[in-house]
Amino acid sequence: MMAVLTGMLLSMLPGLAAPPAAQAVPDIFASPVQAGCYLEKEDRCKIHVDPFTINVAPGQKLVKFQLVSINNSAGGTQAVIYDFRTDQSNPVPFSGTSYTPSSVAKDFAATCNRTYEVSLQGQDSGDSGLFNLGLTNPFTCPVGTYRQFLPTVGKN
Repeated sequence: MMAVLTGMLLSMLPGLAAPPAAQAVPDIFASPVQAGCYLEKEDRCKIHVDPFTINVAPGQKLVKFQLVSINNSAGGTQAVIYDFRTDQSNPVPFSGTSYTPSSVAKDFAATCNRTYEVSLQGQDSGDSGLFNLGLTNPFTCPVGTYRQFLPTVGKN
């Protein structure tokens, strides 16, 4: 009984208590994520994501990253709008610790007059899962005008 009491008292002393549990810390980081929405045509909006760079820890390789749109006008509905994964056709960079996606992956379909946020999520070979690398402020797509295309018949 005395040993148990002594152990409890010693555990309350500063420096002798058990260390806090380790938390997962990402090995992957990114430059700030910036995005907005524009009216591509009278009735069609698109989300534009500015270029960003993903940095992985030395000795690690990029495994995957995703861009996720969060539609705040639809109760926070999330949709993956870009999904990059490494494989034989998309190998990890052989050297360096930075990856900048090409401009092909920048504009994505959106619904006009809706409010969105865009989240960049990524994982490198040292991480156990995806980490949120950045989140934009909410932005609202412009109001589009619905336009219906009807065939026309003309006389010659």
